[in-house]
Amino acid sequence: MKTNTGGNDQRRFTIEGESLAYPTEFRDGCSSVGLFAVPDSVANRLIEDTGFELALIAPGKALLNLICVHYTDSDCGVYNEIALAFLVKKNSTSWRLPYLSTWRDLLQGQVASYTWRLPVTSTLARDAGILMWGFPKHIADIRFERIEGDARFSWYEQGSLVLSYSVPAQGKREPATISPPVYSLIEGKAHVSYLTQTYRDVGYNRAGVLKLGAHQFAKDLRNLGLPKKPLIASWNGHLAFKMSAPELLPA
Repeated sequence: MKTNTGGNDQRRFTIEGESLAYPTEFRDGCSSVGLFAVPDSVANRLIEDTGFELALIAPGKALLNLICVHYTDSDCGVYNEIALAFLVKKNSTSWRLPYLSTWRDLLQGQVASYTWRLPVTSTLARDAGILMWGFPKHIADIRFERIEGDARFSWYEQGSLVLSYSVPAQGKREPATISPPVYSLIEGKAHVSYLTQTYRDVGYNRAGVLKLGAHQFAKDLRNLGLPKKPLIASWNGHLAFKMSAPELLPA
């Protein structure tokens, strides 16, 4: 599959003594993913100021992707992160079928996303995400554990649980490389980057278990109808990512 690499951006960034450039590499780690159907009326209120439009899969149904990652080798060091990303319509002039085009992009690994929340566990990862891509990163306590065959990520804010997410840590699949567009806002303007993703030891299931805590962020998730079973969950035993430079989206 042809992948997008973004523009030929030669900028370098020095953050905490580390020299970073595009494409930024994340060479190994593991991740758990859960894809949830949520009411578009609530989701729209959460991202209405961004200008991005939700990609619907059915009348009144949008998609929220929960991505939990434990990076073990990356340009930004070793750290954990949790992304809550809404799937949004591509900024494209091509004709699209309502609902069906979203499913097609999803199956092809080409659906666009806008990251609503993105806590991380290191200041290098936080500052790189903000400075280089405009991501809404902040420092939080994110714990990764393997418990009786499951992988569990737990996210705390000031000691208060936001969520925990567990999936069976097993799988042998090796899906094709994908490079979907990732949208962000830089100085209030919409940009797109491309996250080229390769996975090994992948397992798909519906056994993801999401639990919510008492923090305000968890209340926002409850308003979205969570917790519930994901449409699909996955465990990715090994990952390799490359993140391209952001490019300004046409108005």
